[in-house]
Amino acid sequence: MLVRIEPKDAEIGMFVHAFEGSWFDHPFWRSHFRVETAEQLRRIRNSGVAALMIDADRGLAPPAHRDAERNDDAPRRKPSRPGRTSLADALKPRSRTAFAAPDPGDRAAPRPRRGYAGECRRAKRAIDRTRVAVTEMFEAARLGRAIEVRRMVRLASAIGASIERDAKALINLVRLKEKDEYTYLHSVAVCALMINFARHLELDAQEVEDMGVAGLLHDVGKVAVSDDILNKPGALSKGEMRSVREHPDAGHRLLESSPGTPALALELCLRHHEKVDGTGYPGGLKGDALSLAARMGAICDVYDAVTSNRPYKRAWTPCEALTEMRKWAGHFDPALLDRFADSLGIYAAGTLVRLSTGELGIVVGSAGEAFEDVVVRAFFDCDALSEIEPIDRAVAPSAEHPRIVGRDSPALWRFLDWEVLRGRVLAANVAPAL
Repeated sequence: MLVRIEPKDAEIGMFVHAFEGSWFDHPFWRSHFRVETAEQLRRIRNSGVAALMIDADRGLAPPAHRDAERNDDAPRRKPSRPGRTSLADALKPRSRTAFAAPDPGDRAAPRPRRGYAGECRRAKRAIDRTRVAVTEMFEAARLGRAIEVRRMVRLASAIGASIERDAKALINLVRLKEKDEYTYLHSVAVCALMINFARHLELDAQEVEDMGVAGLLHDVGKVAVSDDILNKPGALSKGEMRSVREHPDAGHRLLESSPGTPALALELCLRHHEKVDGTGYPGGLKGDALSLAARMGAICDVYDAVTSNRPYKRAWTPCEALTEMRKWAGHFDPALLDRFADSLGIYAAGTLVRLSTGELGIVVGSAGEAFEDVVVRAFFDCDALSEIEPIDRAVAPSAEHPRIVGRDSPALWRFLDWEVLRGRVLAANVAPAL
């Protein structure tokens, strides 16, 4: 049962289900967790949120509800499965007591989500339609014509509908593009990633749509760059690099002359190559000077680029991409990069995660024909609070069980020498992923 309380009424032992208001207003990288320390409690009470939702079935209930429960003889109802809200809810971490002892029978092959295969077919049709439209948009731009922004809005809406039905279906499909279609499908991919990311951050519906349109339009300035430069397999000369660095300004000018272009699309087109340390282009903006759209766009743009086959580089797997992107200090907003990873259910190698089997595990890599599965080395039983023989589990994007519930904290589980423990688990001789 969810109960709304003010921050001042929070107590240790309560399970936070959500914060009201923007994610910028609360001091935590996640919205679902048990309050376990005085420091967490202090940060909640001093936060800028108006209220928070407490899950009374998964932690300490507010006093009024505790009194009501003692006087209520009716049988307690099990909490219902959350409805369609955001991917954040699908990935929410659970408290230790939320897990029953893992049943060996639960560790069978993953159960596909209902309708996943059908949504893949629908997603492919949406991708094909959008690719044709984006190709035509680029050709029109090369001829100096204004962009048909209303058409892009309709396409972004269709992609958003697919994301809402099953985010992983479309996102996994659009990642598998051929080298010769990268320019056009990159825009489709960034659109999908931006919509999914915006929904995860619980932005309002208009912002989500505008972020999608911005993703479709962000690279239109590349019509001013020759295909020979864009597809060059070797290093670019100084002149060629100067030409590439001019594409955000070129695209911004083109969109300014196109009626109905959302402000977010203008912003993303101009700023998606900026970096938080100020070393990006074209403006060299840094820190607070960069908008949320610019920070999100930088992450989505690079993620799709490095997970796509290019003339000069093989594609990284999603796990490899996130592992490397986290190493690029000063390039991305690190808190937003973690949010992005959560929105896709991808994790850097070495990340501690919790599984629906009631186990903790460490991400070790990717598997599957298109490297869409996450391989997790399970090593700890959350119910027994003890280590188990390490075993690798391949978690498919279409699986409901086993699935990754979310990242977890070594400190929460009192893994005092986490680096030593992680090294020992990763060095273990383990059978191939199940």
